[in-house]
Order: sequence, then C-alpha cells, then structure tokens
Amino acid sequence: MINVFMLLLEWLLRIFGIFWIFGGLITFKMARQANFIDSAIESLTQEKEDKLVSQFLSISSLLTLLSGSGLAVASRWVIFPLSLLVASQVLYFTIQRQRFLSANTDELREQAQISPQTKNAFIVSLIVIAIALIGIWVGVLQ
Repeated sequence: MINVFMLLLEWLLRIFGIFWIFGGLITFKMARQANFIDSAIESLTQEKEDKLVSQFLSISSLLTLLSGSGLAVASRWVIFPLSLLVASQVLYFTIQRQRFLSANTDELREQAQISPQTKNAFIVSLIVIAIALIGIWVGVLQ
C-alpha cells in the first residue's frame, strides 16, 4: 500500500512538472509581451514606464520552468527553484502592497493591484512546495 502511495505521488509530481513547464513557457511569452508593451509605451510617451510586472513575469517564468523540470525528473533539488519562486512572489506582493498604500491616485492604486491569477499561482506554489517536501521526506524525490 505504501509503495502504491509513493508511486502515485512520484507520478503526480512528474505530471504536474510537465504542466508547469508549459505554464513557464506561457508565462515567458506573457513576460515578453509585457516588456514589449512597456517599451512601446515608453517610446510613445517619452516617459519611463514601470517594468515591475514584466520583470516579475520574467523571473516567475524562469523559476516555473526550472521547478517544472525538477518535478518532471523527480529531483529533490526542485526545492530550491520552488523556494525562490515562493520568495519572489512574496517580495512582489510586498512591493505591490507598499505601492498600493502610498498611491495617491486611483490609477496608481489600480496599477498596484495584484491579479487573481498571481494570487492563485502563489497558492498553487505553496501547495506544490508542501507536496515536494513530503516527496523528499518519503524518498520519492531523489
């Protein structure tokens, strides 16, 4: 029974890793688009554009790709990119909260909002890191 649980956990993590690789690729594409739009707006308005969101998307896409790869090959080293991913998300939330609190216009408050997709990604990241820690503890991730 325990072997079945371990095998199921291993393949669940591997399959989820493959999905996360695709998610990382999609996020990378979104980051490139956001960066392109920021650059285009900068060129048109001649004003410095805030690139926090596009930079966050770039970092998240790289860490998601690394995490997905680590999960797909069932490596215990996946804990490092997963931890960095969660830490980067916490840092992003903290920066956006500070921006929201110091915003003096509705437009700035709106720009400081965190999207529901980002909040959901954070929750999923926490669940995955918890399952990965269990996987390391029971010896599924090696």
